[in-house]
Amino acid sequence: MNKVFMTGYYQGVVEVAPASLSAAKVEELAITMTIQHLRHAGMKVSMIHDFLVLDIQANERLVNRHINDDDQLETVQAKLLSSAFTKRGYIK
Repeated sequence: MNKVFMTGYYQGVVEVAPASLSAAKVEELAITMTIQHLRHAGMKVSMIHDFLVLDIQANERLVNRHINDDDQLETVQAKLLSSAFTKRGYIK
């Protein structure tokens, strides 16, 4: 995969994230979704890390927290999205 595609994927997540999420939560959602997508595409962890931290300039602490935790990526994403819709009154 090339950097243009990967950057577009990350930016796409940022652009379509629910408006009720804070900037920090949007970044965490974009990081976790990008990690999951690139892991499924077979990219090495070191390449994903370098792309997110060096090219995208994502929060390195968040990248490091989620990069090796494949089992929890979907759970984190679900919690972030759930919190966005709970704030908007869609989920009680």
